[in-house]
Amino acid sequence: MQEYIIKRVLFTFLTLFGVATILFFIFRIMPGDPTAQVISPALDPVAQAALKKAYGLDKPLIVQYVLYLKNLVIFDWGRSFTSSQQVFGILTYRFWNTIFLMGAAMCFVLVMGTGLGMVMAWRRGGPMDSGGTVLALIFQSAPPFVTGLLLLIVLSYRLDLFPTGGMHTPGVSIGSGLGMFFSGDFLHHLVLPTITVALYYLATPMLIMRDSMLEVMGSDFIELAKAKGLAPHRVMIKHAARNALLAVVTVSSLMIGFAIGGQVLVESVFSWPGMGQLMVEAASSHDYPVAQATFLVLAALVIFLNLIADISYCYLDPRIKIGKSKG
Repeated sequence: MQEYIIKRVLFTFLTLFGVATILFFIFRIMPGDPTAQVISPALDPVAQAALKKAYGLDKPLIVQYVLYLKNLVIFDWGRSFTSSQQVFGILTYRFWNTIFLMGAAMCFVLVMGTGLGMVMAWRRGGPMDSGGTVLALIFQSAPPFVTGLLLLIVLSYRLDLFPTGGMHTPGVSIGSGLGMFFSGDFLHHLVLPTITVALYYLATPMLIMRDSMLEVMGSDFIELAKAKGLAPHRVMIKHAARNALLAVVTVSSLMIGFAIGGQVLVESVFSWPGMGQLMVEAASSHDYPVAQATFLVLAALVIFLNLIADISYCYLDPRIKIGKSKG
């Protein structure tokens, strides 16, 4: 077990190194000159040379690459071309905004989706099974921005139950630090975007858990557990659900990663200042230090979530053994 975890951690850092390298060269071979935001061609050549030196662009590409890797480790990710703010500070603010939004939505999705999928499989062919499948596919087929707009029209504009956007009401004191994310005003603003994201992703763990449960329920050890006279709920939860969770763990790591990086539309609809919105803003304004760092952070999230999923496998299924093969 320990050897497997060490190998997976090393492979994770190797993958992250590869992603960082690809991002460095991609942003430098893209057409156009991203440095035109700060180094105008109309400037005096002496001024242009001074600015290039300040941004480290006067050095050979390989030297820039070594400095780039060094600065990544010490979290010195440079300054934004458009705002001149530290990139790390910009990302820290936007990162936690997205994490709280996606964290609330994914917790709801995984708990509800797994539980509903388990019950649907246990009562296969019943009204809950059929109705749940139809509703899940409907919400998954609806684009998130459509669902978000409908929720805004009905619950915000018509019924005036929730705010129309943003993270807090202007003029309302919400504190600072982590306390800001647990204030009543922030949680009130969090409800609608959380529901929008949750409705779109709910079908994935629910239907995968249902199908995985149906496959596991036909196994011999389930029949043996029933023959022993165990209570139905114990057979369903302790024996069937535990083995069926492996498929959900596999897909959930990828689902969470893509949800964090792909909610540009949801953040735009609800004016939520998160990572997705920042990525679009940086790419459209050719602010490549911010865009580069944003892509890297999102990639790192997906990579580390996969690492957590791989390690979780060993604890969820004791049949999985990693070691040297014999013969």
